[in-house]
Amino acid sequence: MFTRIGIALLTTGALGAAANPAVADLSLDVSPVRVQVHMKAGEEYTNAVRVLNDGKEPVRLRAYVEDWYLDEIGTPIFRPAGTLDRSSSVWMDVAPADFLLEPGQTKFVRFTVQAPASMADGGYQGSLLLETLPLDRTERPGMQMFIQGRVAVMTYVTIGNPRRAAEIRSMATVRHDGKNFVRMQIANTGEDFVRLAGDLTVVEGKDAVGDGSPVPDVPVLPGATRWVEFEISPDRLFANYLARVTVDIDGVGRLVGECPLDPAKVQLLD
Repeated sequence: MFTRIGIALLTTGALGAAANPAVADLSLDVSPVRVQVHMKAGEEYTNAVRVLNDGKEPVRLRAYVEDWYLDEIGTPIFRPAGTLDRSSSVWMDVAPADFLLEPGQTKFVRFTVQAPASMADGGYQGSLLLETLPLDRTERPGMQMFIQGRVAVMTYVTIGNPRRAAEIRSMATVRHDGKNFVRMQIANTGEDFVRLAGDLTVVEGKDAVGDGSPVPDVPVLPGATRWVEFEISPDRLFANYLARVTVDIDGVGRLVGECPLDPAKVQLLD
């Protein structure tokens, strides 16, 4: 798995000069962007992230670690390393921490996870951030206008054999932004990460109506809840139809939830 980021670097020349700004388009390929590690307390794990500059301009990068979590709609929120209870970033070392990539050049950023011997079984998360820096380290403030970009490599670290559990908390048919959705809230009630798989099927009695929709392959962090939505076309909204979601979670089992697709019961959301 890889990701590509585009970055704009805007330079204005010497302070007070009348030079026209020049924009340089930078592009990076980073792989992998997600790392899952299963290890015992006290063990060490080392891997590397490949960074390719496939743009036409050199780029300088800083590598560092941060904590992160997901809000209820799956947006990653970053915090300083060691801020969150389930932080693994405080166990991570990265090298090199500052480097230059010429056009077409590839470098590898190594990271090592050293799990403390005293860590309890469970899921912990951290991230390796790659952030663009001004090319000239000696440039005085005001000499350069710089638009920053960064990409995160998410790490999921499972220590030992933690308890894994999850449940569907609620399901309802809702309407927002002019569209209809089945909205499901799923909770991770265990001590390890879970990823979702499965499908949503519209049923009438015992019979399926049309093809199913896949459950998105998304993570739910330990102790967290997450909303998952499935768009429903208007021709599936009937009083005698049900939406049935089947979620398969490795190590947990199969979760099943249902809600009516009665148009009279659609909830309007702001």
